[in-house]
Amino acid sequence: MYQMPMIGLLAIGMLISELTGGINLSLVSLANFNGVLIYELLKAFTQGNVGSAHGGQVFIALVVSCIACMVVGLLNGALTAMLQIPALLVTLGTMTLLQGLSLVITKGYTLSGFPDNLTFFGTGTVLGIPMSLILFVVIVFITHIILDRTVYGKQLYMTGANPVAARYSNVNTVKVVVIEYVLSALFSFFASMVMIGQMNSVKANYYESYVLIAVLASFLGGVNPNGGFGKIGGTVIAAIILQVINTGLNLLRLDPFMVTAMWGAIIILVSFGREFAEKIKKSLERRKARPQLEGAE
Repeated sequence: MYQMPMIGLLAIGMLISELTGGINLSLVSLANFNGVLIYELLKAFTQGNVGSAHGGQVFIALVVSCIACMVVGLLNGALTAMLQIPALLVTLGTMTLLQGLSLVITKGYTLSGFPDNLTFFGTGTVLGIPMSLILFVVIVFITHIILDRTVYGKQLYMTGANPVAARYSNVNTVKVVVIEYVLSALFSFFASMVMIGQMNSVKANYYESYVLIAVLASFLGGVNPNGGFGKIGGTVIAAIILQVINTGLNLLRLDPFMVTAMWGAIIILVSFGREFAEKIKKSLERRKARPQLEGAE
C-alpha cells in the first residue's frame, strides 16, 4: 500500500498520453527534476536548512514545481500537436533534457533532509491508512471523472480513435492533445511528492526503470497503444498486480537487474499475445461470415 501509488501514478500518466496514440517517456525524469526543484526552492527559502521549512514555504515550493511540470507538459503537447513531431521523439528529448538538468544541479549527488510536513505524503498515515494511498485514490477518482464524465474526456477518446472524424465533429484536436500532455505531466508532480516522502531524498536517476513498468501497466490494463481505447480501472488493477509481483521478487532477493529484464520480456509477451489473440478473433469472424455470404449468393 505504501509502494503501489508510485507505480499507479506513473502508469495513469502514461495511460493519458497513450489515449491519442502517443507516449510520455519523460514522466520519471520530470518527477526527479521536480523533486530537485522543490529541494532547491526550500533551500533558498531557508538559507540552506531545508528540514526547517514551514508549511507556507513548502506550499509555495509545491505550487512553483507544479507549474513547472505543467510547462513541461505544455512543451510536449505543443511540439507533438502543433508541429506533428512524434511523441516518442519529443518526450525522449525532454526526458534527456530534464535528466541532464537534474545532474547539473545535483552534480550527481543525492539531496536529502526534507521537512516532515512534506515527507508526510509518502510515509504518513491517516487512521492507519498510508497517506500515499489516500492521495492516489483521490487522484484516481478525479481522473476517472475527467476521462469518463466530461466533454474533454469524450473529445480525448474521439481524437485517439479517429482524429479526422473528431476534427469534422468540430473538436479542436490540437487543444485536446496539448491538455492531454499537461495532465500527464501532473502525474509526475504527484509521483514526486510520494517519492520525496518515501525516500526523504531526491536524485537525478531515481526510479529509472519505472518508465518501463508504467508502459507495462498501461498495456496490461487494456490500453490500445494506437489510441482511443483504455480505462483507468484496468490500469489501476494492473499497477496493483505489478506491485505484488515486484514485492514478491524482492522478497525472493532476485537480482534487481534481472527484474528489469523480466519487465521487458513481459511487455514483449503481452504485445505478442494481444496481437495473436486479435488475429485469431478476426479469423473466427471471417469463418463465421463465410457461410452467410455463400447462402446469400
